[in-house]
Amino acid sequence: MKTTTIIFSLFAAIAAVHAAPAPLEKRGVNPALVPDFGIQRGNCVGDHNILVPCACPPTRSEFSNVSSERECERGHMIHNPSIAAPFPSGNSKYSQQVRIATLLSTLQNLHGPGVGCPAVSPVYGDLQQKINALPN
Repeated sequence: MKTTTIIFSLFAAIAAVHAAPAPLEKRGVNPALVPDFGIQRGNCVGDHNILVPCACPPTRSEFSNVSSERECERGHMIHNPSIAAPFPSGNSKYSQQVRIATLLSTLQNLHGPGVGCPAVSPVYGDLQQKINALPN
């Protein structure tokens, strides 16, 4: 009986070590995959001449290095955790669509849930339409 208990305990310990979750791998955002805003900050006019707050779009460093980078590492929006923040690095139509959606969510939740810059602050809406028009 003791031998069975020892063997069972040994197998349980080995299984526990192998079943332990691996540490989360931090995923960085490749800056080359973050398109330019295409709109100059401070002129208070966004895409298609729609008025936007003059602080929009944010500076590139505030947007890319602080918000998008941290959100993608965590896998969700910092200020609105119920929204996922995937950032695939592939070049497929799907990957590009997902990246633009994440960037737009980041922009719109920059300072809190729903507190950020409008989606028309950059030209990402136009870019999204171009991506959607690509063949599958």
